[in-house]
Amino acid sequence: MSPLFRPLTADDLDTMQLIEQAAHAHPWSRNLLAESFGERYFTGSLWQPLQKAAESVSGGGRLLGYFIADRILDESTLMNICVAPELQGQGFGRLLMSYYLQHCEQFAVSQCWLEVRASNSAAQALYLASGYQENGRRRHYYQSAAGDEDAVLMELKLKNSLVVPILNGTLFQG
Repeated sequence: MSPLFRPLTADDLDTMQLIEQAAHAHPWSRNLLAESFGERYFTGSLWQPLQKAAESVSGGGRLLGYFIADRILDESTLMNICVAPELQGQGFGRLLMSYYLQHCEQFAVSQCWLEVRASNSAAQALYLASGYQENGRRRHYYQSAAGDEDAVLMELKLKNSLVVPILNGTLFQG
């Protein structure tokens, strides 16, 4: 069964928090996750549907990953993208990134931004493969067990023809 994409809702908060805590050494707090449902934010999530079609239609399934972004005028910042740790490296991050960029195109976003820990080479590889380029650094921005860590600033300039459909046959909800 193909994964399902849909916006997150406040009902997903508990499941989001479990994945957030498992995936990050410095996870977002529950309050910060909850604040991501405001007017300027948009979200997306990737779900593995349950085996029974009736249960899948009612919204059941397993949350594989999600993103949280904001949009102001024609710019968007990808604030958080997270895949359950046991599923990382299987392409779900690429699917979420594609879903995010499709939303940006629908919103007529021309420029996307993000920041990532300098030590997070897997995330940086995903962003570079998606067309982002390093734009600068914020020195000593993140806390880490080894001391302060730089944030790598990345930027993507979008064109309408840049984003392609995620997968043929993949269900989009939203």
